[in-house]
Amino acid sequence: MHLHGIGKDFDRFVRCIGFGPQAHCVLYDPAAPLHDWYTREKDFMPKADWDHLVKVTKTINAFFGWEFNSCEALRKGGVWYPIDFANPCPDSQVTSLHYHFPWLVKAYVRWSVFCAATKRPMRRTLDWGPFYEVAASERSYAEKLDAYAAIADERFETARFEEFCATHLKHLDEVAWEFFATAEAREAVRLKVASLFPAHEVNAFTELFWQRIQQWRADQAAGSMYAR
Repeated sequence: MHLHGIGKDFDRFVRCIGFGPQAHCVLYDPAAPLHDWYTREKDFMPKADWDHLVKVTKTINAFFGWEFNSCEALRKGGVWYPIDFANPCPDSQVTSLHYHFPWLVKAYVRWSVFCAATKRPMRRTLDWGPFYEVAASERSYAEKLDAYAAIADERFETARFEEFCATHLKHLDEVAWEFFATAEAREAVRLKVASLFPAHEVNAFTELFWQRIQQWRADQAAGSMYAR
């Protein structure tokens, strides 16, 4: 399941976070310090590549029955290789995600509220048959991936989820945007930093992560890339 041997001469390392039918791609830098692994780069790949990785992530999650997971992929020679896609409890801390943390919070709220309000039952069996039928067909890889993603969308009830959010949670973006400017949000960041960092670094890293969240707010106001 881990193709780390491909890890030379690649030109992109992307981590795609999937939460139910929602997905968010981040350019990843494993050579950077921990607090810089998740970069804040924009326009780091075409929308077609973004959509491809979203389909891959949703397919993997639906296949294994995961509602929350992150999929790492490398691009080499124009081809995307999933190298580590078994992260069904991925890093979710503000000290790692910083700029991307508000997206995760909103995704968590949307999916949790949807599941609770609709009494969505837990899927008790994986039922790989439909995926294997697609795999055994004569379709191209792109056509197979579209079919896999369609199965995933059916299992995640994507259309129903999007309608639910549009009807009942359309105010969430504005609420989150306002909340992440409050003293309460900043204190939450400080408390998390204080639980992980030495005392002499708490103020500096609290400010660092807080400013990155404020950058997210500014970018949201201006419009963000391929937002989900």
